[in-house]
Amino acid sequence: MKTLSLIKKYSDQVSIKILAGYQEADKYLWVNTDDRDLIPIRITLPEPPEYHLIDGFGLPAEEQMWHPPKLPKRLKELQRTFETIDEIWDEINKNKDVYANEIEFMREQWYRRIHGYWFFNNGKPTYIDGWHYFYCAWWHIDVGLPKYRDRDRKFFLFARFIYKDTTTFAYIDEKGNPRRNDKTGYFDMIDIGGRVFYGFNYPKHRREGATYKAELINYDIISTTMGAWGGIQSQNDVQASKCFRKHLISPWKKLPFFFKPNYEGSTSPKAELSFSPPGRRLSNKGSFVSSDVGLESMINFEDAEPGAYDGDKLYFHHDDEVGKLKKGISCWDRHLVVKECLVMGAEIIGFTIKTSTVGEMERGGGKIFKHQCEMSNYFQRTPNGQTRSGLATLFIPAWEGLQGFIDQYGMSVIDTPTPAQAKYIGRKIGAKEYLLNRRKGYIDAGDYEGLSEEVRLYPMSFTECFRTSAKSSGFNMAKLENRIDELRFSKELPIRGNFSWYHGQRDTYVIFTPNKNGKFLISHQLNQEEANRKFWDETEETWKPGNSSWGSAGADPFKFNKTEGNRKSKGGGAVVRKAKMKDGNFSMKRKFVCTYSNRTYDKNEYAEDMLMMCVYFGVPMFPEINVDLIWDYFEKRNYAGFLLYRFDPKTFQQNKTPGANTNDKIKQEIFTEYMNFIEYEADEETHVELLEECRDIGGPEEMPDYDLFTAGGYALMGTAPIYQELEEIESSEVSLDMFVKKRRYS
Repeated sequence: MKTLSLIKKYSDQVSIKILAGYQEADKYLWVNTDDRDLIPIRITLPEPPEYHLIDGFGLPAEEQMWHPPKLPKRLKELQRTFETIDEIWDEINKNKDVYANEIEFMREQWYRRIHGYWFFNNGKPTYIDGWHYFYCAWWHIDVGLPKYRDRDRKFFLFARFIYKDTTTFAYIDEKGNPRRNDKTGYFDMIDIGGRVFYGFNYPKHRREGATYKAELINYDIISTTMGAWGGIQSQNDVQASKCFRKHLISPWKKLPFFFKPNYEGSTSPKAELSFSPPGRRLSNKGSFVSSDVGLESMINFEDAEPGAYDGDKLYFHHDDEVGKLKKGISCWDRHLVVKECLVMGAEIIGFTIKTSTVGEMERGGGKIFKHQCEMSNYFQRTPNGQTRSGLATLFIPAWEGLQGFIDQYGMSVIDTPTPAQAKYIGRKIGAKEYLLNRRKGYIDAGDYEGLSEEVRLYPMSFTECFRTSAKSSGFNMAKLENRIDELRFSKELPIRGNFSWYHGQRDTYVIFTPNKNGKFLISHQLNQEEANRKFWDETEETWKPGNSSWGSAGADPFKFNKTEGNRKSKGGGAVVRKAKMKDGNFSMKRKFVCTYSNRTYDKNEYAEDMLMMCVYFGVPMFPEINVDLIWDYFEKRNYAGFLLYRFDPKTFQQNKTPGANTNDKIKQEIFTEYMNFIEYEADEETHVELLEECRDIGGPEEMPDYDLFTAGGYALMGTAPIYQELEEIESSEVSLDMFVKKRRYS
């Protein structure tokens, strides 16, 4: 609704000046935005009611904000006077006229709990989900009632969206990726008639209230469903018990009676909250009261073992701190058990939320949780319309909702605050700068172990949730960290996309097509004249690269028969542009122009990807040949001339095999190449995922777990000066024998 139409409609009720400060309601909520590893998800919001029906209408914008409801005095008195819930309801039913206003209040609160709530917030009509309203209005946490936060609004709206979603993409290719409508540019969705998600992963920052929010949803679902069972699991039974008592029972005890079903047992249950009919109780009037009415629902907790709930039917399951499970207990194994507890046949009846800050990657469960999140890509679906895990993933950066950086309207102060915000929060900087300053302290002190922990606790990107501990690789960590931080907010990051043959006709020419689900990251696109420089060698009957002096490619094929922790290895690939020297100095530094880190079950698809990458850039391939996939495939496809062979720098004798085997000597050479690259050239690098692997790797023995690092190392080796010297020979009249003698005796 436009401001002008507002003025025309309501100027007789409210001054024009006030109406001029009002805004339009948002039509959509976007989540997972501005993150290079996630694709944004759009959630459609309800249409707002007439503005005069929205709470706060008629007030100046600056006076409009969230206010929790207040329990009427008479209802408070009833709770103090009567011992049981049944007694309270009996009193109200006997005196409906007396309690008419209170009955209307309770109806309003239940309506908002179910349908959500609209209020004006600083001039903007704002919708919050019913779970969010219940949370802010009645769910007491350790510091009292939660205040309104835009981060919480995002969490609850996403949770409801995933809980209710029955749609999938209308057009999905054979790999599960959606295709956009050619006419509209958007994804068309179809309703399959049943829920498609079991729940969602929520990697988060420290102490942001996720456990309280998950338990609120647990309570809401179980306390409104007949015969329902809700479960809780955490790192161990001690943490699960703490979650049950602190985040569920403590808020439940403070709820008003009209949000409490009849329950069995004490007011402070230790292991189970049961909504079965209570036994006979002695009222404060000295008489026994009892009820035979109950939901027959309950919430309990179990130990951390994956099979703790095996065979049970669950309507809700809270998987707490799944990224911190100790070695021997897998959150993925637990999910595989739990998701069968959430279904009846093909119908999903339950809901799971998996909340966690992430523990140490190698020993603290982070690696398996990362795998679970990767299997939960909203934009990759099976033919049944589900993601591979049946879950979705929500990530919200730590600078949203960070305590101390929230204005009076509950909005996150991320960047430089306005004067009004600065006055309210008492700071002149936003949350983003504050968090970066904290990190800088660790970098300046050289405490990279502490920095890794800081990043995991307060992640600014999805990848940072899974930051590994600082390693002793010998690389210049200060330069790596500074460059990674510079790239965090850079607008000149590589573009994701795919290579393909023109019209699908092999051996014509390769084109690059941007695609948010693409397998390649490109930071240097070639024009039509520069790309696809190759020529056919009639003598050797092979294609050869026509741009060898420009750069080199590397590849690290993965072992298709090897799995690790339920995780397929990724194939790595990279292209490095060669350096140019003038008067002993760089006139152009080496730079990665293309990177590839992708998991596939088809080895030929990976090999063809590597071939197209080399053809597009016109550069030779220096592959790892412990697995001879690339070597064999290039020869089979008549591209043997694209394979780069090592030369002995003293004798100029060519190896009999292309590339190299990743033995201890080659590993050390790769680390030496990276050490020089990081020290002198990485300040211009833009492929941040490669720099992060350099930062995270501990030493040569860890290279099997860092596919992109290894592929990039081979590409760097292919830029060795000896190949430049050979190219100079080929373009001159000097014979190879004369050149060898010259080098040998110089």
